[in-house]
Amino acid sequence: MNKMEFLNVSLPEDIRQYIYSGYFNRAKSLINIYLNRNISSLLRKRLEFELIRINILRKHYTYSIEEALNLCKKKIKNFQDEELHFLINERYADWIYIDGEIKLSKSFLDNSIKVNRDIKERLLEKEPFDKSSELRNQVVKNIIQNGKVSYKFHIKAGLKINTDNKVKGNTIKVHIPVPKNAQQIKNINIINSNYKYNFLSPENYPQRTIYFEHELKEKDEFLVEYSYENHIKYNNLDYDNVAEVQPKFYLEEEQPHIKFSPFLVELAKDIVKDEKNPLRKARLIYDYITENVQYSYMRPYAAIESIAEYCAYNLKGDCGVQALLFITLCRIVGIPSRWQSGLYVTPYHIGCHDWAEFYIEPYGWLFADPSFGGGAKRNSDMEGWNFYFGNLDPFRMVANDYFHYPLYPEKKFLRSDPYDNQVGEAETEMMDLNDYIESIMEIIDVKEI
Repeated sequence: MNKMEFLNVSLPEDIRQYIYSGYFNRAKSLINIYLNRNISSLLRKRLEFELIRINILRKHYTYSIEEALNLCKKKIKNFQDEELHFLINERYADWIYIDGEIKLSKSFLDNSIKVNRDIKERLLEKEPFDKSSELRNQVVKNIIQNGKVSYKFHIKAGLKINTDNKVKGNTIKVHIPVPKNAQQIKNINIINSNYKYNFLSPENYPQRTIYFEHELKEKDEFLVEYSYENHIKYNNLDYDNVAEVQPKFYLEEEQPHIKFSPFLVELAKDIVKDEKNPLRKARLIYDYITENVQYSYMRPYAAIESIAEYCAYNLKGDCGVQALLFITLCRIVGIPSRWQSGLYVTPYHIGCHDWAEFYIEPYGWLFADPSFGGGAKRNSDMEGWNFYFGNLDPFRMVANDYFHYPLYPEKKFLRSDPYDNQVGEAETEMMDLNDYIESIMEIIDVKEI
């Protein structure tokens, strides 16, 4: 199931029409009719997955118009009914149809507050001052001026498991992401864990985890404590210093999400036009995304059929969606590019984040963070906008450097995120535990070294 190759198979027309219209119960009934027929194995997998995807969509889109209005009026000063339609029409508030009714994403208000300055300023309960952004901006200036910076991080992370009695006593299998080797990551140390672990992936494994097997209790926690260092050197890029011969690795299509569809191929041509310099081509792609793609919290990636295409068609997406569009367009025009993801960690904040790397001789692997760059551009921070093309701040824990790579040992059931692993995964032999897990992230220490 986690290979997801079946996403390249289209749904039968009648099922697709029901799903687009939000008539999920009718779609599920029709899917079961198809599953009882003699159909190809790939279509069977696609239909079985669609039953899962429908449930993901139901759980993510929870607010009716009336419920959304009530929430906005409780949180935002003098909020008027027509303003909700503005948020919907301007694509701040994500929605779908369910059973003929508009249902808004459970994160629609958080997203509107993040990307709409007027809504944020009218919050009845003001958000605390963003110390993380202030520190990051200071450190970015320091990197540009002094050429480098280094930080050491000490973190506790894990999963809280809340199950019911029917699965209690089974063996639980837990993956927790831990730091991996990367160009900026050094001196990784797994300090301790609250249970003895069964396996620790090698430091260069593309999606690195620590793995536990243990008898499942009704409520339990699996924790790991680790430290690492992040060493950043400033890349002062010169477009006239680019080598004539460039490498040919990390250029392949990897469907269903790094897809060289006719639409994306034509978009890449429209962006780079006749430009031959690979560094300038990468900058043109970065500029296109940061100037045109609106930041948006996303439904779970498992519910998106083709992520890079979604971003390009809808001109919206979160950090990972934007990074994947950057990677795909770069590969289409012959620029090696790849994924990095894990955590964004400052002394004041810890959370998930995704970004990209691209390769240009003679510089080697360079960074691109379109979501941070786009945020800087929206705030008229041209220094930050330029910095996040080619460079990166040090506040990152890298757990993954490959998009859509199997965990080791592989998970039997569908992962909560089949493509990336920033939080962790859990299952038993009998069932996945995606609905029973809660992430734990704790900052123990962050200091400059």
